[in-house]
Amino acid sequence: MRKILFITLAWIAVCITNIFAKGVLAGTEISNFSILQYEIDGVSYTTDSNTITDKVDQVLDVSVVWNDTAPIIVSSGESDRVLTFKVTNTGNGQDAFDLTHEANASSAFAVNNPRIFIDTNSNGVFDISIDQMASSITLAADGFSTLFLVADMPTGSFPSGSISSNAIAAKSTIGGSGAPGTAYPGAGTDGVFAVDGISGGVDKGWGVYKMGEELNVKLIKSVTPSGSEVFIGTILRYNIAVELQGNGSVDNLIITDNIPSGTTYVVNSLKLDGVSLTDVSDSDSGRFTGSSIEVSLGTAVGSSGSPYSKNISFEVKID
Repeated sequence: MRKILFITLAWIAVCITNIFAKGVLAGTEISNFSILQYEIDGVSYTTDSNTITDKVDQVLDVSVVWNDTAPIIVSSGESDRVLTFKVTNTGNGQDAFDLTHEANASSAFAVNNPRIFIDTNSNGVFDISIDQMASSITLAADGFSTLFLVADMPTGSFPSGSISSNAIAAKSTIGGSGAPGTAYPGAGTDGVFAVDGISGGVDKGWGVYKMGEELNVKLIKSVTPSGSEVFIGTILRYNIAVELQGNGSVDNLIITDNIPSGTTYVVNSLKLDGVSLTDVSDSDSGRFTGSSIEVSLGTAVGSSGSPYSKNISFEVKID
C-alpha cells in the first residue's frame, strides 16, 4: 500500500519590485526555495524546488538637521558668518546628493554671498583655509557629514531681533522627486531598482541668523571742580566715559579733547581707567600734544552680555 503525504514548506519569496527594508544594504541578494516532504509506503522523501534569488532594491532617503543650539547673533555688514548642519544618508545604499542654499522669503533680511562648505577635517569647526566649498556630497548608507552655510550680512539698519532663516537642501542625484515611492528602474546599486523613501529622496534643514542690538558708540563728558567755587587757580577734573552698546566692533578708536582756553593742562594728570598715562608719545595709549589730550583705544568690541566701557580723565587749572 502506498501512502502519499504532501507537505509543502514555502519560504516567503522576496520578489516584490520595491523593498523598503532600509536596514539591508542595496544590492544584497535574498534567496529562497521550497521543500516538498512526502511518504511512499512509509518511506520519507524530500524534494527541493528551484532557488529564487532577488536583490534588495535601493531606498533613497536623506536627512538634513541644523546643529547650532541657538540663533547665530550677527551685526550689519559682517562677513563669513556660519550656520552648522549635519547631513545623513538614511537610505540603504551609497548616494550622491546635490547641495543648495534656500532662503525664507518672509525673513526680515536676506544674506549675501551664501556658500556651502564640507567639514573636510571633521572637527566641527569652520576653517575657511581647510574646509572645501561644495555643491554635492557622496555618502555611504548611514554615512554623514557636517556642512557649513557661510554668508555675509547685509549693510543697513535692522531692528534688534530681526531674523533671517536659511536652509541647506540635499537632493539625491539618483532620484529625489520628493514623492515617496517614486521608482527608478535599474538606477540603484548593481542595477537594482531605486525608490524614493520617506523623505522622497530630498530634505532640508533650516537655520537662523539673528540681528543683535544696533551698535551704538557713546561719549559722555563731565567735570568736577576742586572746590565749591570756580576762580583763578581752581583745578577742573574732566572725565570722559566711552561706551559701546550692542553687538559689534569699531576700529581705530581715538579720543581727542582740546584744552579749554583760559586754562592750563596739569602735567601728568592724564589717566585711563584710573591708570596714569605719560604726556609724551611712547608705548602707552595717551599723550599731551601741547593743545589737547589724545588717547588711542584701538579696536573696541562690544556685545549684549559684555558691553565695552572705558574712562579717561585729565585736569586743567584756570589761569
